[in-house]
Amino acid sequence: MTDDLLARLLDPDPAVDEDAVDAAAGRALAGDREAADALRDVVLHFERFPISTFERTLNRLYAFADASLEPAMLRALENGVSAPWYLTAACGRAGFRGAVPYALALLDSHVAYERTVGCEVLGVLGAHEAVPTLVDVLGDTDHRVRESAAAALADLGGSGAALGLRRELVEPRFALLGYVSNALGAIEPDQTTWLLDQAASPDTRTRYWAVRALGRTGSDLVHEPLLVVAADPAEETAAIANGSTVASAARSALKTWQRVRRVRAADTTSTRPTT
Repeated sequence: MTDDLLARLLDPDPAVDEDAVDAAAGRALAGDREAADALRDVVLHFERFPISTFERTLNRLYAFADASLEPAMLRALENGVSAPWYLTAACGRAGFRGAVPYALALLDSHVAYERTVGCEVLGVLGAHEAVPTLVDVLGDTDHRVRESAAAALADLGGSGAALGLRRELVEPRFALLGYVSNALGAIEPDQTTWLLDQAASPDTRTRYWAVRALGRTGSDLVHEPLLVVAADPAEETAAIANGSTVASAARSALKTWQRVRRVRAADTTSTRPTT
């Protein structure tokens, strides 16, 4: 680390050290090993640097993070150097699985945003052991936390996550279930067959959200059934609590289905080997 860069990173003036971190991150992204090592040094020896330098550096982890930083990050968490949610989120971005217990602890926070961070980190870190807890969080009083839990379950996948989301769709605790239908449409294992069955349920609310979920699957199996529902006069009057009809859900799902198919086609084209 050059003396000039070290001096600026140690400067207690946030304006100085933040500029130094940003400049070093830019250099690290361009392949400057000395700059990357300097930023790693801030994390490895955070006790030596102003807290503003450390926190700004965590916002630039994408430029230099590697596995060598995990013990220091967990030490920072244990010592309460910064807000637990902030450090846990940084660990999630860096892929440090040692932060899973801290993410689980955030789910008990009285602050809704901190609970959302806990959910997000558990999903990002592939914490399959947290599935039962995340299923319970689908009952959180804050809709943002429920949405984060559902998204994490979709990321994690597996039968336990799918069953928890299924139960929430057919035995709902809340009126609006867009987050549940989005997760069921995206989760692995694929839920298309089950969702098609639910789209024929006698319960209007179950039909509505199942139809919405079908669009997210992008499956070949759902296009014709969605067209039928969208054109069904009876479904034009079958509405959920907010007045939205099952037919309108089908029309929205068809647009989502087309968008998903376009994205998949583009992904396939971009990964196809050239000859």
